[in-house]
Amino acid sequence: MVGSLQKFALGEPRPAHVGEIEAGISAMWKSAAEASGPESAVTHASALTLLVYVDCQKAAQEVSDMLAEVTQQNPCRAVVMVMDPKGSPPGVTASVSAHCHLPAEGERQICSEQITLNARGETGPELASVVLPLTLSGLPIYLWWRAEDFAMAAYFDQIVRVIQHVIVDSARFATTGADLRALAAWMEKHSGRFRLSDLNWARATPWREVVAQCFDSPERRPYLYRIREVRIEYEMESARLSTQRAQSLLMTAWLATRLGWRFQRAESRGENMPRAFWFQSGGGEVKVERVLRKVEGGGSGVCFSFVIEADGARFSFSRGPDGKVVQTLAEVPGQTPIGRTVRIEVGDEVEILNNELMLVGRDHVYEEALALVARMTGN
Repeated sequence: MVGSLQKFALGEPRPAHVGEIEAGISAMWKSAAEASGPESAVTHASALTLLVYVDCQKAAQEVSDMLAEVTQQNPCRAVVMVMDPKGSPPGVTASVSAHCHLPAEGERQICSEQITLNARGETGPELASVVLPLTLSGLPIYLWWRAEDFAMAAYFDQIVRVIQHVIVDSARFATTGADLRALAAWMEKHSGRFRLSDLNWARATPWREVVAQCFDSPERRPYLYRIREVRIEYEMESARLSTQRAQSLLMTAWLATRLGWRFQRAESRGENMPRAFWFQSGGGEVKVERVLRKVEGGGSGVCFSFVIEADGARFSFSRGPDGKVVQTLAEVPGQTPIGRTVRIEVGDEVEILNNELMLVGRDHVYEEALALVARMTGN
């Protein structure tokens, strides 16, 4: 069960001076300890520093609500950076608050702290001088980029130097192809010296597993190298979220990089990005077509259907109307068609984020897929 302490602010949000922020945090914990009394002592815990970048106040509130759950599994100091270049008066203001989790009887209450920085006007360059002293010494530092585009300003280079893990969500990118290209270029610039996670890539993990498992049997595996055509159907979504649009690109690149296909060309038919791609495999030319559909009902998290054609064999994967079940069908010449039903479990944003916070080491498969998407969608 998640509880929340009173949101102790530095009065109202006020000019952000690091000394005052730390003093405000100390005062908050002192007040919390006095309020709880000896019978329900408060334990302040942090296993990492989580820096969060958001581009509007609404997103900041969403993040604050999620952090109340995230800190239950990953206690941390969270520093939420809210950027508002058009806001006034210009400057950086700060407030502090805490997220606490109600303990079982006889246990201490565990609490984590949140610092919210509001940067208005052209104050971005000042941000690093405020953020960096707030990171906790000796603990890993993560950056969660939760914005509708990936356009990291130059002043973020100072912050990037100290982080070990960057987390994005391509489902939120408003211009999917352009933002994935920008992300790939940024990752190449930094020579992959930290782990890069994409929550949207993690959402599609069960889908990739279902496709891969279809070719586990020795009888079907040779067809992986005879693929001639792939058709990916994905759903029309809201203007705010592009979950499956990004997934369809990443799934295409995943197949191509795992099977050693060489990218040849792309064909555009609307949506401001290619709808069809041609690759060269060891066995000939492969066409991958992305088809946008409007589907009533269903859930998000995986594409609507995935069909692979390979020298007379056909392998199809169709998501059910509840968004949680995939029907698979393998049709191979000379063999009885084999179908099965697979349940797909896709966690919510908090669950996926918590899982990513516990992972170490680079995800080379994702990085290779991302680099190929950049080539596929480039001009």
